[in-house]
Amino acid sequence: MGLAVGAVLGGVLPDLFGPVSESLGFSVYDVSYAASFAVMLGVFTYTLLVIVEDPRPLNPQALKQGFATVPQVIGDAGRLALRHPALSVLLAALAFFLMATNPVEVIWPTHAKPMLEEGYANTVIGVLTATYFFSIAFGASLSPYISRIFRRRHAITLAAAFACMAGVQVALALQGSIAGFATVFILYSILLGVSETPASSILHRCVEDRQRSTMLSLRSLIQQLGAALGLVLVGAVAEAYSTPAAWIVGAAFLVVAVILLGILAKRLAAEIE
Repeated sequence: MGLAVGAVLGGVLPDLFGPVSESLGFSVYDVSYAASFAVMLGVFTYTLLVIVEDPRPLNPQALKQGFATVPQVIGDAGRLALRHPALSVLLAALAFFLMATNPVEVIWPTHAKPMLEEGYANTVIGVLTATYFFSIAFGASLSPYISRIFRRRHAITLAAAFACMAGVQVALALQGSIAGFATVFILYSILLGVSETPASSILHRCVEDRQRSTMLSLRSLIQQLGAALGLVLVGAVAEAYSTPAAWIVGAAFLVVAVILLGILAKRLAAEIE
């Protein structure tokens, strides 16, 4: 809800007060930055005055030890993933998934804005961003029902979701009007939400309770590395050719992820047998 409301306000404010901001020598988007800064100050003040927490003794040695153990924690998580083939395949598939989808999430506003009239473009982008967050939540709520269709075989459910996303990403790249783009983008966002639950279910199934937080950290690290690599590769293609061409190339990463999940489904089925 916070992300959605912030997205709408961040789009409305430049359209409403952009001319005033420009008359003062600022950018139209500085209005949104100023509002964001004011909200952060409000949150900071609220935290200091309203949230009560008993002080705890400061232990510099514990802080130092915490930083010192970070390499060991990452190493332990990496060894755990390597010892469990299903985890390795899942993490690789999620890395390719982020390589494909993160460039869409980052680049889409600059691609969609030229389809809109200048007077209300930022507002529409803000509303569409809010719809993106709500659609992901809606997709996540649908995930259990979709999982039942595939008899709770989470790897197959995830592979089906990724395969659909690959096709929808290509369709998104081919849209030339804002109405078509918004429709396909909402469908794409719903599929993003659908994919989260089966991925988490597989990961939780493969690790013990004491290993879960470490493995979730490793998952986040690998996904962020995949997202960063995808932004560099797909961004380069977008710069050299066009954003639609880059998204179509990115969809190939989803195809690779589907292939990996097919391998994962076979491994999991063999473990059950």
